[in-house]
Amino acid sequence: MIRASLRSKNGMVRLLSGIGPFRVLIGLAFALFVGATASVGVRGSAQQAEEAAPVANEILEDLTTQPIDFSHHHHVTEIGLDCQVCHVYARRSPVAGIPSVQRCAGCHEQVLADAPEIQRLLEFWENEAPIPWVRVHDLPDHVRFSHKRHVLGGVNCAECHGDVGQMESAVQVESLSMGWCLSCHEEREASRDCLICHY
Repeated sequence: MIRASLRSKNGMVRLLSGIGPFRVLIGLAFALFVGATASVGVRGSAQQAEEAAPVANEILEDLTTQPIDFSHHHHVTEIGLDCQVCHVYARRSPVAGIPSVQRCAGCHEQVLADAPEIQRLLEFWENEAPIPWVRVHDLPDHVRFSHKRHVLGGVNCAECHGDVGQMESAVQVESLSMGWCLSCHEEREASRDCLICHY
């Protein structure tokens, strides 16, 4: 049996007794194995991330490809619709919401009903199927963002989403990173307490 004593920072002595030499060797071998595996894993992860980067960029480029060509420019600038006509939950909910097929069909059963993209829209309506829109602005799951707080606080949609009225297809123009959000909170003298967004 090996008996060892270790002196801690506060001067107290801890005795490790009853540890056999075989267990000590197994423990050391395990520690070396874990360290070597972690080292290889980190190098492998970095290499995998570099190899995956072009694929990730291709995926990001595809994020603006929507199932229906919806022109924000036409609806916002040319017709004059307010964002909240379609994104009805923005002022009363954490999420802004994507317009239902019923809301779109409500206008387009009469307006431009013969246009090819409107025909595609009406197919979803007739089949009672939702339009599989691709999310453009997506925050990590650990962030709790509320559109309601921001809209009622006087934050204009364009401050986060850009001038959507000039976009054919919505694209993300701001990073929406934690630093970007904190800068805005600081400028507006809004709370920067962690629990405002992370709870």
